[in-house]
Amino acid sequence: MISIYYAYPGSLSIRELYDRADTHSRKVFDDSAKAATDYCSLFCRVLSDIGIAEFGADPELLELSKNEYGKEYIVDRQIFYNVSHTKELLCSAVSDSEVGVDCETVCERDYNELSERFFTKREHDMIMSSHDPLDTFICVWTKKESYVKYTGTGLSTPLDSFDVADIEDMQSTYKIGNSYLTVTGDISHIKFIKEGK
Repeated sequence: MISIYYAYPGSLSIRELYDRADTHSRKVFDDSAKAATDYCSLFCRVLSDIGIAEFGADPELLELSKNEYGKEYIVDRQIFYNVSHTKELLCSAVSDSEVGVDCETVCERDYNELSERFFTKREHDMIMSSHDPLDTFICVWTKKESYVKYTGTGLSTPLDSFDVADIEDMQSTYKIGNSYLTVTGDISHIKFIKEGK
């Protein structure tokens, strides 16, 4: 089962988030100096804490570590999570099996150059022949990022080394407002929980 916790930036104040955050998340926030990014990161951590608690664990008592590519995981527990944020959406996917999530807001980008450079030829052709190439590009981008986050290798895996058509049975994509959100993992049961005001 995958639970997706999502919110909109600004729906909780930094004080409210800090008060809800676990000790580890507060330390990460205190040690950093990038206010806007840190707000989003702290919000995502709070969303993860909510999900982890709903999976029956106390976030304060968990040991966190990172794999060789920097993906954070919970030591000695069968709870997995992954986070993503964009200017209009914050999210955390929490699951009882490996999971990856990515969200991207639809905004102007050079989809022709980027898809030709980073995607497979089939994906590039699909984007360029779409009735809305920018929208299709953003959707494909979230699928690719969600997958490499799922595998735990991140962008060390070239995005043109796999095609989203080959992994569609393990992904679900949603449009929330002006943003796409893709989750990768055991998608047989997904629930959404909105947080914030």
